[in-house]
Amino acid sequence: MGLTIKLPRLRPASDELLHLDLMRFIAASGIVFHHSHEFFTPVAKNLFLVREQWAGLALFVDLFFVISGYVIAHIYHDRMNSFSGYGTFLQRRVGRLVPLHWLTLLLSISMWSTFVLLNTSTQTPSFRPKCIVETALLLHSFLSCGIHFNSLTWSISAEMVMYVAFPVFAIIGTRSAQLLLSVGIAFLIAMMTVAVSQHGWKWPGSSWIDLSPVLRALPSFVFGAALFYNRSVVSRLPLPGSILVVAISGLIAAMVFGVSQLLTLLIVYAVAVAAIAADLQGSPITAVRRLAPLGQLTYSIYMWHMILVLIFLNVFGSKLLHGHMLTAAIVASACYLCIFTISYFSFFFIETPARRWIDGIKLFKPAFIASMPP
Repeated sequence: MGLTIKLPRLRPASDELLHLDLMRFIAASGIVFHHSHEFFTPVAKNLFLVREQWAGLALFVDLFFVISGYVIAHIYHDRMNSFSGYGTFLQRRVGRLVPLHWLTLLLSISMWSTFVLLNTSTQTPSFRPKCIVETALLLHSFLSCGIHFNSLTWSISAEMVMYVAFPVFAIIGTRSAQLLLSVGIAFLIAMMTVAVSQHGWKWPGSSWIDLSPVLRALPSFVFGAALFYNRSVVSRLPLPGSILVVAISGLIAAMVFGVSQLLTLLIVYAVAVAAIAADLQGSPITAVRRLAPLGQLTYSIYMWHMILVLIFLNVFGSKLLHGHMLTAAIVASACYLCIFTISYFSFFFIETPARRWIDGIKLFKPAFIASMPP
């Protein structure tokens, strides 16, 4: 009882973004399932077909990109008017992302080194110093030298590219909200055209997730930022809460049943629009208020889950327990619980202190004073 009382309580960073916080947590949970669902597939079933059909689950990352574009614009849209403001913005983004990135990178290298010594891996990340340095500096979304450690951080690298470019989007959005939206739609059409030219509208398909990381992130991030600058229009959406429930249900169904990823991506955008409209109109229901604080663990869950899935499911579960359904359920439950628990402690006792320390370094003249953004 005493221990429970002493543990810090999750709270939303802002009461203005509760629906988006909940969508972030749902997206993180979807990514965890995406990287672990094969463990539940019967051995007799063709795993390649399962991967292809459920590949659309990876588009939860694109929901992250849209939400990130909106949230960054929401917080920093009026703070990009000086070099000092831009520098402080990038410093805070580094403080948010890099400490946990470096920690999980070191742990991933140690884990894979053990796998190599035990000869238990057939697809080993590159141990070349160049690849490790690229990953550590978050350059690997546009520099490629094989399989990277904790490879899912390609999206974090792509996010950093979006942050570097954000002042351009802010300038466009400030001068013309409609123009920024048009730019986002133009980027989306261009990337969809590339995807279709390479893969077609196949079912199931993997056309969108095969795009270069930065090119994949660009339209979604810009679209999210454009939704902020056009928030007066978005806020007029009728019954956004009901539309959100329908949209997120349709999104999950599309992902599970292997609907074309390009069509699924449009549903991702519909989810984001509905969630933003619901936040703009306020008055979230009780369930949203209670679950929204879980969105604070999104980055922790994303960064920790792959290491734990590899240890619990791929090594311990598959190799030692041979995929028996009962043991699979027990091991998977333990894995998911461990992901949540470690993410909780990571957020409060690793990420937050490291973030505050980096934010406190006076590299630039104070351009603004604000509470830590999500």
